[in-house]
Amino acid sequence: MKRLLASCFGLGRLPVAPGTWGSVPPVLLFALIGHFSTSTMITSIIMATLAVAGSVVCVKFASAVISAVGKTDPREIVADEFAGQAVTFLAVPFLFMGKLPSSQIWAIAVLGFLLFRLFDIAKPWPIRRLEKLPQGWGILADDLLAGVYAGIVLLFCYRTGIVEYLSGLFLCSEGSSINIFSAVILGAVQGLTEFLPVSSSGHLVLFETLFNFDPEKPGMLLFDLAVHVGTVASIFIVFRKSIIAFAKNLTAFRKYGSTLAAIYQRSPSVHFLVLAIVATGVTGILGVLFKDYFTSARGNLAIVGLMWVLTGTLLLITDLRKKTRLGLRQFGVLAAVLIGVSQAAAIMPGISRSGATICTAILIGLHRRWAVEFSFLIAIPAILGATAIQLAGNFTEIGSGGLPISSILIASIVAAIVGVVALKLLVKTARAAKLKIFAFYCYILACFTLIYCLK
Repeated sequence: MKRLLASCFGLGRLPVAPGTWGSVPPVLLFALIGHFSTSTMITSIIMATLAVAGSVVCVKFASAVISAVGKTDPREIVADEFAGQAVTFLAVPFLFMGKLPSSQIWAIAVLGFLLFRLFDIAKPWPIRRLEKLPQGWGILADDLLAGVYAGIVLLFCYRTGIVEYLSGLFLCSEGSSINIFSAVILGAVQGLTEFLPVSSSGHLVLFETLFNFDPEKPGMLLFDLAVHVGTVASIFIVFRKSIIAFAKNLTAFRKYGSTLAAIYQRSPSVHFLVLAIVATGVTGILGVLFKDYFTSARGNLAIVGLMWVLTGTLLLITDLRKKTRLGLRQFGVLAAVLIGVSQAAAIMPGISRSGATICTAILIGLHRRWAVEFSFLIAIPAILGATAIQLAGNFTEIGSGGLPISSILIASIVAAIVGVVALKLLVKTARAAKLKIFAFYCYILACFTLIYCLK
């Protein structure tokens, strides 16, 4: 329990940038508070409470983590980043009186996050000296000071008009086109969440709603599919060696026998391909049959929140299965059908496609490595096929100028770049049976979403 709290419910145990992940919860909570138009007094009280809670956890439990890990400053302790990020937003009462302006809340949240990460990484004087303090105090003190520095610079940015300028880039008036900055943010969200088992479609619906876009409009559906295509490039980059080996083995299918049955049984690539076709076919059929239901769910944040609860529960259950020994030869058509069904269910925003397919494969008994690779092999035709159908149905939307081509291209490129990092992270956590880390995130996000729906 001490390690769980010190790592902010597992965020610190992520293999990539744990400190950055530990800084995210206060930022999300601050943005949520802003959308409730809460007074600056309540905001400062909540942020101060988070800072104190993170500080107490860090000081009291750091020694236990240090003893367990054997390092003086374990990477998994991120309660200090949690506390430091909350300290940054204590500058907000000096910016506004009364209620927080919703038009500037996202600019403040993102700028405060970036400034804190900058000072926490660069560690200007005397932050680095504070690391020499004993036990948890040394781990905590430098982050608290980094939060103070970030708050001061945030105050300067507001006084000089930088925050106001950024707020104009973040938010568009309702019904307007996506600007470049919004496209970058949404593309990064898509790239980060497409492969992590936290539902990219759910995040896109949430962020599009917060940015005053209508997720149900054909233009936004088309934008979502465009950034999904960008993440397909990530699959080819990360799994390029496996894909090349798969293609070579596929072209040499004749050496495995003279009959289709023999080739299917003996050729790993042919076996893999047939099962991928079966799974994709099942997904396509179910996607068409329940298309209207899936589409209507995009505009309901309450449903998205409930689906995040379902995703988190599935991840927790999957981590309980430690032994997964089935290889490709034991992986049959029935298993492929079940994975196809789970992929179709993931069309519902809030249910993770990667999480549903990987968890289903692991629960069936497929080895974790093959579960991950099969999940992303069937992702390619699923994403590209859905995009082709949506493009055919909304082709005039592009020609009418309702959706800027530049925004689509930039968002797709950002999604591809961020997707590479996210995919590598998922591969490591899935093989190490640490999917529960993302389960806690899904539960927290579901709570925030359901609370937001009460607004």
